[in-house]
Amino acid sequence: MSKVKTTPCKLAIKKTLSYSGVFRYPLTYYQLVSMLISRDSLNVKQIKRELKKQTKVDLIDKVDDKYILHGIEPIDWIKRKENAENILKRNKKVLEYIARIPWIKMIAVTGSVANYNAEEKADIDLLFITSKDRVWLSRGFVFLTLSLLNKLPKEHENREICPNIFIDESNLPWAKKRRNLYVAQNIISMQPIFEKEDTYFKFIYENRWIRNYYPSFKVNYSGVSTKSSSSRSAFMKLIENMAMISQLFYMKKRMTTETITNRLIHFNKNDNSRWILKSYKKLLKSNF
Repeated sequence: MSKVKTTPCKLAIKKTLSYSGVFRYPLTYYQLVSMLISRDSLNVKQIKRELKKQTKVDLIDKVDDKYILHGIEPIDWIKRKENAENILKRNKKVLEYIARIPWIKMIAVTGSVANYNAEEKADIDLLFITSKDRVWLSRGFVFLTLSLLNKLPKEHENREICPNIFIDESNLPWAKKRRNLYVAQNIISMQPIFEKEDTYFKFIYENRWIRNYYPSFKVNYSGVSTKSSSSRSAFMKLIENMAMISQLFYMKKRMTTETITNRLIHFNKNDNSRWILKSYKKLLKSNF
């Protein structure tokens, strides 16, 4: 028997639904098209035709105008969406206070809340972009603000707000060895809740490698300058270094898999990327 040919369109749909299938999250047609995992640009007619074909032969289920791989029981996406909205609403004031810290140029929500796929007690994962040479000062003031607002629970209690990533504006491109589908998906789904000086667009431009996974994700970069602001104050650089040293001393006993430099702070205590990518590959393989 001859092997059934897999077209780029068929492969792209299966990749996209395999990834969302890891979370048992059904996709609308718009979501599927805008988050299509492919190295090729595909037109709408191709995608519609292929979706119809795969739905007919029971490779894909269509429930309430949403698509999911056959055999996967979808989560209650309406409830998950409500959870995410409630979490954001509940913490709106806190995030507004944090946004007042002068060196912060962008705050973006990532993870399950950004994808509107949050459990009731999910936390808000936050990514910050700061002024040049102000990563550690910014982090210090973020945690001070959270502490003053009683948003820093005791060590073994769950946090609702998790400031996981702090990036210096002069260090926007993601490290090449860490670029993968998981990171790309987190970048395209992030929700900027505060930004200034076109920082979001600068970040996306410097990480345009994500289009190797998501060619449908397009942003207009025209008129955006990627130059970072200069930091000339020797005194402020001294304060920044002191902030770094004091925080590293405090963090020393608690450190696990963090990535820490003077331009990047990335907390990865609960790194889900490995099991997500492994589950994705397993689902993709089982549906061929």
